[in-house]
Amino acid sequence: MTTIPDAFMKNPSQAFAENDPVIFYDRKERLYYDVLRPGRQTNIRGDLLPHDQIIGRCEGFILRSQRDKPYWVFRPTLNDHVVHMRRGATVIYPKDLGLMLQYADIYPGATVVESGLGSGALATALLRMVGAEGRVISYEIRQDFINLAQRNLRVFAGETPNHTVRELDIYERFDEEEVDRLLLDVPEPWRVLPGATPKLRAGAIVCSYSPTIIQAKSFVEALRAEHCFVAIQTLEAMLRPWNIAGLSVRPALRMVGHTGFLTFARKTEKSAFVPEAQPEADTTDAGISSEEEHEAQA
Repeated sequence: MTTIPDAFMKNPSQAFAENDPVIFYDRKERLYYDVLRPGRQTNIRGDLLPHDQIIGRCEGFILRSQRDKPYWVFRPTLNDHVVHMRRGATVIYPKDLGLMLQYADIYPGATVVESGLGSGALATALLRMVGAEGRVISYEIRQDFINLAQRNLRVFAGETPNHTVRELDIYERFDEEEVDRLLLDVPEPWRVLPGATPKLRAGAIVCSYSPTIIQAKSFVEALRAEHCFVAIQTLEAMLRPWNIAGLSVRPALRMVGHTGFLTFARKTEKSAFVPEAQPEADTTDAGISSEEEHEAQA
């Protein structure tokens, strides 16, 4: 049994310490990210912000720079960290991370397997959700990605003894048993299913993140071929900010459009599986889900 230390993960309400991440907002609310080091200064276009004046204080204060310019000092949110941390691989963006956590129903105490550790964005989010009693197991074949992800995790989350990294090819080997959730960010997620499906408990949820719709289609077909997955759905998210300033109310000129397709499914017992009904021909109202009908009635 894993012993979880009292200092499991960093508490954002505590005072800044050495090696903590920090963000600065200038008067135009532009964001700057750094990691605190004693004796070091953050250089923003030649203007200096000394870290020694931050360590030991709690977030939310104004720090004046060498040129007497004000900067708000905060701890980065997980969103800030994902976007600004050091990367070795393309990260899953916050808009997709949020959907993955919600639709895959990541809960405290869950045993979660992920593959495609990359820079550690998904693993960090998962560890926050499963809490001290849960477990996150990450499969990754590249040692350089493992090193970078573990560094990013230490910077943002601190100690996470319930995180296990396996330097293994998940296409070839799947060691866990009775897994609650499986999240995949790999080029060919359908290749994971033969080894992983028998190791998932009944009721487990599978999620795959794929950049292209052809990958998503292949994964959905592989899920159906297993004859034990139901409630299969694929979706994508578009995020459009709005500018609101006095009488000027308009959508932002730039938005985060397509990043990936998310596919979700639930596993049943083999004896509980009923083959899908053949899809009916499209009608005017085709494609409206029960969730959308409920919203329309409301």
